[in-house]
Amino acid sequence: MPPAIVAQASATLAAMYPGRHCSVSAAARRSTRRRRRLLAETPERIKPDFEAIELIKKLFGSRGKDVKHDGKFFKLEPTRLWTMPDEAPPIFIATAGPVTAKRTGQYAEGLITVGAPESKLEMIREKCEEGCRESARIQPTFRYILRLHLSWAPTDEQAMANAMTEWPNGGMKFPKQDIRSPLDFEQMAKIVPARGLRGRMLDLVGPGQAPRPDPALPRFGFDQVYLHNVGRNRPSGSRPSPRGPAEAHG
Repeated sequence: MPPAIVAQASATLAAMYPGRHCSVSAAARRSTRRRRRLLAETPERIKPDFEAIELIKKLFGSRGKDVKHDGKFFKLEPTRLWTMPDEAPPIFIATAGPVTAKRTGQYAEGLITVGAPESKLEMIREKCEEGCRESARIQPTFRYILRLHLSWAPTDEQAMANAMTEWPNGGMKFPKQDIRSPLDFEQMAKIVPARGLRGRMLDLVGPGQAPRPDPALPRFGFDQVYLHNVGRNRPSGSRPSPRGPAEAHG
């Protein structure tokens, strides 16, 4: 989708729902290969994404004036956004890689990553902070968001079955960015063993039980933690926890 259309839609949503909207970007190898025919690795593949963010930010700043863009991947004739919120929506980037994490610190307002070993979470944070410093961004305003996976069901057996059906990629303990075909991905998912999901998500839980995150997570300073139930049966009545060092959303 052209970045200008994304910017227009995002600004309109933010104007309609103040404080409730943000823009999220994430590069997927399988879609970018087909859309852009880019066969390069991450440092080259993400260049169009960050140029798109540059263009979107220009449009977010177009209140009362026209802006234009003449880049390598995108061109925009002089135009402006006519509907704008009081404050431009923040742009968060979802990544689990060091290269994109650093660029995120340079260009975005926040980073979203997923649960991982402590060493990897430390590396992602360090790279993002490095990007913030290089661009002279005010780090206290930057948001770090963590997504943790779990499977909720009445029994452990059903929780595991839900995870195996809906989230088998969580048990793939190998890099997935070079899998080009969705058909290949589907076939690989069929051979994921149930034991592969152990340790890749929070404890599989049922009624009356609460997920038990890694006690080391708070020291990484995440501003928000989202719990992602991988099954289709979403618990009703989920509410954010009281505000503390991090907000937890069901």
